[in-house]
Amino acid sequence: MIKIEVLDDTRRHPELAEEISHILGKVAPIVQEVTGLPLPATVCYRLLSPKGWRQAFWRSGDHTLTQDMADLELTPKEIDAARMGVKVGRSLPFLIWPLVLANTQRAADGQRQTIIAPRAWRHAGLLANEPAIHQVVAHELVHHMQDEARSGAVWKTYFPGKRGMGPISRISIMTVVEGHADWVDRQVTTRLFGTPADHRQARKSWRYRLHDRPIIRRLGPSREAYEHGGVLLERAVEAHGSHTINRIWKDLSLLPTEEEIRDGDAWIDRIAV
Repeated sequence: MIKIEVLDDTRRHPELAEEISHILGKVAPIVQEVTGLPLPATVCYRLLSPKGWRQAFWRSGDHTLTQDMADLELTPKEIDAARMGVKVGRSLPFLIWPLVLANTQRAADGQRQTIIAPRAWRHAGLLANEPAIHQVVAHELVHHMQDEARSGAVWKTYFPGKRGMGPISRISIMTVVEGHADWVDRQVTTRLFGTPADHRQARKSWRYRLHDRPIIRRLGPSREAYEHGGVLLERAVEAHGSHTINRIWKDLSLLPTEEEIRDGDAWIDRIAV
């Protein structure tokens, strides 16, 4: 049985924390059935202020570098370059936080968690949109299950070559990870509400629209990874079943190349069992 923890670090949103906990209990068995993946023993969702969200985002980047340094043989020059990248990346959360409805990550202590800024939900028009809240909660639960299925394999790293990831690009990873979760959240909300939820259609605040620019989108969440990836993964599941998709979590060679993302048929044919 899954243990659900929804922590309200803001101390201002107890009702939202309770609602998310209730939704998790409702969507978990549906997500498990749709994906064919096991549920983790524990899932943790955390409500944070925008400042707390940014700090958690930073600490996750620090954890990634710390893990790389512990696992890999790195030169001082490589470590210095990565540290500079982490430092430069600290400006990113200031730009993207109103656009990111949730982020599932490894916390500084290595534990998996989903961080949510309720103010970002307000700017995105979610707080009065029950189907959209279900969509986001289910979407992030899929990320917990993807991570669990990887059985400790590291996909987030500053040194993909040293992790044996070869020429695999961030676009390839994002297309599958987000496309898979996008496809699942549509299945879940269709079952619950009769039609797929789409938080993108909610009315946005001026603050959201201010940040929702192509130059910022390139730094943060890619709509193409969600939308094109969702269509691609849906086609792959229809062709081969979810069990074929689940092989990807243990075999990076099955991720699509950027060329295969553009030519989905080629990738779908390649991953056939």
